[in-house]
Amino acid sequence: MKKNLAIILSVFHFTVSAQISVNFKADTTIVCPGYSIQFTDLSVGDTVFNWQWDFGDGQTSTLQNPTHAYSAPGFYTVKLTASSSNATQTKTINNYIHVRDFPQATLNYTDTIFLPSFEFYFVATITNNDGYFYHYYWSFDQLPYVKGDSSRIHIFPSAGQHTASLIVKAGAGCNDTVIIQLNAKDTLAAPNIFTPNGDGLNDLFIVKTNGYNNFTLEIFNKWGAIVYTTTAKRLYWDGYSSAGIAVPPGVYYFHVTSPDVKGYKLSGKILLLR
Repeated sequence: MKKNLAIILSVFHFTVSAQISVNFKADTTIVCPGYSIQFTDLSVGDTVFNWQWDFGDGQTSTLQNPTHAYSAPGFYTVKLTASSSNATQTKTINNYIHVRDFPQATLNYTDTIFLPSFEFYFVATITNNDGYFYHYYWSFDQLPYVKGDSSRIHIFPSAGQHTASLIVKAGAGCNDTVIIQLNAKDTLAAPNIFTPNGDGLNDLFIVKTNGYNNFTLEIFNKWGAIVYTTTAKRLYWDGYSSAGIAVPPGVYYFHVTSPDVKGYKLSGKILLLR
């Protein structure tokens, strides 16, 4: 007997809607008013045909990759809504853009912190400081700028006029530059009396120098014999000879020269009291 086998084939059709994953970025997120930020659409998935940007300051755009400049300081939430023929999705980043005031910097300095020298202590102050982080860049005598802190110590190589420059950055397009001229004064001076008696007062004969160059100090007795000599950037005498023997009270003579710089000379009398 012949049997017939029937095969039934069913075909099912499913329609799947394409999806969008919306995302975006800004080329910078910290700026000052007027700086143009480049926004870039990073959406993936279905082909997007429509973009609706909301920059959080009342301004919008329908471009795929717009630029936008904010006019006032503050934090701004940015929103992008992207649409295809099958889907619409929105991406929101709260407080994404921080617009800061242009920094207003001042630069103050103090020279000769401890002893006379070409050493200067600089302090930068932001008069409209908003409490957020600033970047500081320093330059001296037109050398390349170097990043640092809000304060800096610098030793100039010589006496005379010098330049100190400061750039403060608060964000993209958000800078202030301060340039000041200053005079580094040379110092070579000595007292005419000291009392090395161990009471902690005026125990040392200190020659004030610039602290940068080497100097040679020679001490002579009244017969012209050298009792003490030293070469250093900071010169002092404790009332002892080079052999370590305390010299008697009386009048001594000193002579200061510099092996580093010609023309540095200082001579005079010292009254030593014990």
